[in-house]
Amino acid sequence: MSKSPTKTVTYSGGSDGVVMYLSSGAIEFLHGVPVEVSAEDAKSLAGNPDFQPAPRATTTPKPEEG
Repeated sequence: MSKSPTKTVTYSGGSDGVVMYLSSGAIEFLHGVPVEVSAEDAKSLAGNPDFQPAPRATTTPKPEEG
């Protein structure tokens, strides 16, 4: 069985966190903490202004000390 694609979303609503009951089950979202959800669940959350796609993690190499 192949794994379904996932998306990362962040809750930015007025509470410290919420529990959403989505197709994959109950998921807790803490304010500002990125959470990985199924693509289907991310689509369900897309219309809610309290949820945004999480910014992609960018890594910057540290400059080497000379």
